[in-house]
Amino acid sequence: MRRIGLLILLFLLFFALFFGGSGDIDTASRLLPPSGGEPFGTDTLGRSLLERTAGGLGVSLYVASLTAFISVLAGVVLSFLYTLPSFPKEILLSISDSLKAVPSIVLALFFASVAGPGIIRLAVAISLSHIADVSRTSYFCTSALLNEGFVEAERSIGARRSRIFFRIILPHVLPYLAFQGVSVFLSAVIAESTLSYLGCGVEVPLPSLGAILSEARPVMLSAPWMVFFPAMILLLLGIALELIAFSFSDSYSSFKGSHKRKLVRITKISSYRKAGSKARK
Repeated sequence: MRRIGLLILLFLLFFALFFGGSGDIDTASRLLPPSGGEPFGTDTLGRSLLERTAGGLGVSLYVASLTAFISVLAGVVLSFLYTLPSFPKEILLSISDSLKAVPSIVLALFFASVAGPGIIRLAVAISLSHIADVSRTSYFCTSALLNEGFVEAERSIGARRSRIFFRIILPHVLPYLAFQGVSVFLSAVIAESTLSYLGCGVEVPLPSLGAILSEARPVMLSAPWMVFFPAMILLLLGIALELIAFSFSDSYSSFKGSHKRKLVRITKISSYRKAGSKARK
């Protein structure tokens, strides 16, 4: 499934790179049906729907990639902060639990309205709407590892906190955060299109699949191609991401199954290091 999803995603990426654009306004060519010259037809301002659909797809992929990166980075930072004894983790977890009571798309709409239009601001707004899930994932993974014997062994031989986190804890936390990043990527595509549809997305004249669908509402019966092609691209993108997410879910499950065996091996290695350190003393 992952291979099929990656092939579809690669096709869509090439489509966005080679055909993407904002389109030139030509009111004399407005609402032309699909033809040889314009395979997707034109929109209400005579712009090429092919260029704008490909450009909107590129914007969605860029925003989703940036959102996933910010979410994983936030997870790494939170994981390190949770290892600090003086960090007020209870307060942050209480805030994240409160945010989980509100749907993520509503939070994204609120943050996007406050931050204003713009790709970077939109990505940050969508990331903040997922901070509750990222925070919980970071907390559970980190707190579970802090109680493992191999971490205690590293502490006993005087390893610094930064070394314990980046060399011992982080390699075990990253697979969980990567799985979280894939989920955020999929949600970000939907959120970006929804926010652009509502007028809180990217700045004009940047194209967006959601904005194209919003512009198509008044003419959807007389110009159905304005709805059909952007919706089909969104559907293909959703199918590709779902297939990739399912494959990551299988890898995530197998990782959890082998996680304890890896911890046992690392605990033995750390114990040997501890014994060697005592023998040298």
